[in-house]
Amino acid sequence: MPLNSLAAAVGAAMRDAAETAVLPRFRALEATAMSEKSPGDWVTDADHECEELLTVALGAIEPGVPVIGEEAAAADASLLRNADQHDRVWVLDPVDGTKSFIDGSPDFATMVALVEGGVTTAAWIWQPVHGQMFAAERTGAATQNGTSLAALGDPGPPESWRGLLRTHTMPAATRDAADGGLRGAGLHHTPVAAAGVAYPMTATGALDYALYWRTLPWDHAPGALLAQAAGLTVRRLDGTPYRPLDRRFGLLTAVTPHVWDVVRGALPQSLEN
Repeated sequence: MPLNSLAAAVGAAMRDAAETAVLPRFRALEATAMSEKSPGDWVTDADHECEELLTVALGAIEPGVPVIGEEAAAADASLLRNADQHDRVWVLDPVDGTKSFIDGSPDFATMVALVEGGVTTAAWIWQPVHGQMFAAERTGAATQNGTSLAALGDPGPPESWRGLLRTHTMPAATRDAADGGLRGAGLHHTPVAAAGVAYPMTATGALDYALYWRTLPWDHAPGALLAQAAGLTVRRLDGTPYRPLDRRFGLLTAVTPHVWDVVRGALPQSLEN
């Protein structure tokens, strides 16, 4: 399918799935409709139904291309483990920011990315309550509701920067060292956590950097491509390019190479892996 037709079809499928499975449950979720997969890692009926709907829709849009959804991979770890055996694969997060969704915050998103040859080539982030669709192509522009995102410049001195530090899955000693290094550099953080909110904020200049430790592909393939297509710097902590199906930890996105270098320089070198 031509890329422009693909983009329209995927966007429509995401809106329909959210309209059917997610929005009716927003601020109306019953206690029996949610559970913890692990401590602090929540899932709801909205996640499951939205993923099921999008898995069917994506299969119809591109027949034969496997779909790896977050909830399916939670039930069958081999889906992610074997993902790099496919030339093309969809990755899907039905409700990114599930805890925000449960809490009644509008800051959650549905995310889809197409990975080809281990590289993300197209991505979509739909924020249904905010009515914002962010999309990107590897060979094209990053857009917000169809309008190309403006290029970002250097944000000024480090003490004025706003960033995201998402390190709760780090080993405790490593997390303490990272927190201490960033505090010592005078860098300030926002409580935003969901990748489907943080990456668009970074791509539009509302955040200057975002550091994540755990980098599962459905969380980061869409946003990383959005940031790259918007001209931002997205790298592993050793400076190498991000590839969504590798299993390393640590991913730093920044509005400019200078910001990336300053933030990385404030972190322990031992974070590289």
